[in-house]
Amino acid sequence: MKKLKWFGLLVLVAAIAVILAVATGRTDKETPPESPTNVTKRPVRTSGKPSAKKTTTVPERRTPRASTTGTAEQDATPSSDQENDEEASEPLTEEEKREREEEKRVEAFDALTDKWMESPSEGKGVTMEDIRDFAEQFRKLPKSRQDECLHRALNLVPDENVMLLAGILMDKTLDKEILETVYNDVLNRDEDVKKPILQQIFKDREHPCWADTAWILDVTGELPKKK
Repeated sequence: MKKLKWFGLLVLVAAIAVILAVATGRTDKETPPESPTNVTKRPVRTSGKPSAKKTTTVPERRTPRASTTGTAEQDATPSSDQENDEEASEPLTEEEKREREEEKRVEAFDALTDKWMESPSEGKGVTMEDIRDFAEQFRKLPKSRQDECLHRALNLVPDENVMLLAGILMDKTLDKEILETVYNDVLNRDEDVKKPILQQIFKDREHPCWADTAWILDVTGELPKKK
């Protein structure tokens, strides 16, 4: 009986060992072996034909949808008109105020010059009031712009309106260079135009151009006789 018991136990142990061995084998097959580290993979050799180059597909660019956030950002960004309004609302410096005022005076004198560019209609010649107004507007010009505006007037004012320039020429408060510029222009005008102006200058010995005027009148025989 004892032999039968031991034999039965041996059979049972052997059966358990077989079962464990089978279970362990299945587990090993299901679990892939870990790849060893630091092992350089050998390139896989292909057939003799070169493989086609791998092309990279560029994703199609999508048009962004208009969002309320973008609109808000655009609304928040000041436009050029808004920037101009802000600049206009900023207080001007004293230098900027002075420059603007000077520019207004230049524009006013140029507009007056343009008014007298054409010959006057019959019976509408230059009056003493026009002469005084023209000279007054010229005196208001900044000295740095007087020469510029004067040359423009000399080129545009016709002989029929030259008495406007005579109003500037007779103003001895102006710089000598200004008076000489007008004087030289008058000398290039027609005789009938310049003669009365020269005679008017000759009456004022303190005028910067008196000596030249006296010499011209003496040469031309138009020097007034002494009483």
